[in-house]
Amino acid sequence: MAFTKFILPALAIASTVLAQTSTSVCDGPSVTIASSADAQQIASCSTYNGDVVIDSTASGQIAINGVKQIKGDLTCNNATQLTAITSDQLGTITGTFSLTGLTILSTLQFNSLNAVNIINWVGLPALQSLNFNQGVSQANQIYISNTELNNVDGIELTAVGSMNINNNPYLTDVNVNDLTNVTTSLSFSANGKDLEISFPNLQDAANLTFINVSSVNMPSLATVSGSMGFYSDTFQSFAAPNLTSTGGTLAFVDCGSLSNVSFPSLTQIGGGFLIANNTKLTAISGFPKLKTVVGAIDFAGSFGSVAMPSLTDVRGGSNVQTTSTNTTICDLFNQAHSAGVIKGVNTCITGKANPDTNPSSTSGGSSSTSTSTSGSKNDGVTFYPSTSLTGLGAILAAIFFF
Repeated sequence: MAFTKFILPALAIASTVLAQTSTSVCDGPSVTIASSADAQQIASCSTYNGDVVIDSTASGQIAINGVKQIKGDLTCNNATQLTAITSDQLGTITGTFSLTGLTILSTLQFNSLNAVNIINWVGLPALQSLNFNQGVSQANQIYISNTELNNVDGIELTAVGSMNINNNPYLTDVNVNDLTNVTTSLSFSANGKDLEISFPNLQDAANLTFINVSSVNMPSLATVSGSMGFYSDTFQSFAAPNLTSTGGTLAFVDCGSLSNVSFPSLTQIGGGFLIANNTKLTAISGFPKLKTVVGAIDFAGSFGSVAMPSLTDVRGGSNVQTTSTNTTICDLFNQAHSAGVIKGVNTCITGKANPDTNPSSTSGGSSSTSTSTSGSKNDGVTFYPSTSLTGLGAILAAIFFF
């Protein structure tokens, strides 16, 4: 009777205390771990409600096992003796997965990870590859800088808000097959000089920037709601066969090997149209359906001809400067300006030793002033109206477009 009266209630109290302790551990708000043994305190939590911080004193390998979801951040900063971070069951990080200043970290193995809100990895100079068996298919933001990654295999996104990958000198291959949508921005810069980028199924993007890359493949791209720019790239040609419009500027600048561009479906550029200092681009063509440039045209280089047969509306100005002595280029740009195709200030110079871009031209303007210099004459520029004209319109077309 005494056993029943005293022992059983004690066991019940102990069970309650243990349950409360387990619950309180899983409820955060944060836990700091410096070893795999420390990580065991959340191993029984299917979901950890808080931030997990790997201490800067951590060394060797940290294994975060058992827990399946972190409703918070997973961070590790300046743990200079840490070589590996692993997890067997962690599938979701609702906050930021931040790793910075981990100078000898060479292994990042997450067998089940598939969803992260934000990835922020900076200063991981020993990390050459990712071991993400499941593949991260969901992320809002990705920022990867100053690593030794050769590729980003294991990041298998279908959509992303922003992706910025820069200053990874060994990165030579980025192929994200399933990515279809970029809602904010996609940017690559200062990575491996032979970096080849492929997004075969990307259809819609906000802003795209490619700097110092050797190949860009986006055959399915249909719309860019913001700007699209290529700077100091080394590829010889670029094609966007399905792109119909951009909401901002389209730019090719300082691409020394570029000799051909092809945009067979592009009808509108929503900002400026900038082509500058692409020394092997001898003809600006490949835009057969382009009708409207909302901003300004700014062409500078060594091209000897320009063909935009459907262009009827440039709402900004135009700055065209070339080393070529083909004066027909300026004759027809000036005629297009007089006809009202080019609404802003028109400046055209042929035979210039050092052609310049004109940043102010991107703002357009209303002045009708135009200038040109002369040299030998050849067919160079083609402007054609996109629809049949009658009456006065037909007369103007005959005078200014042919």
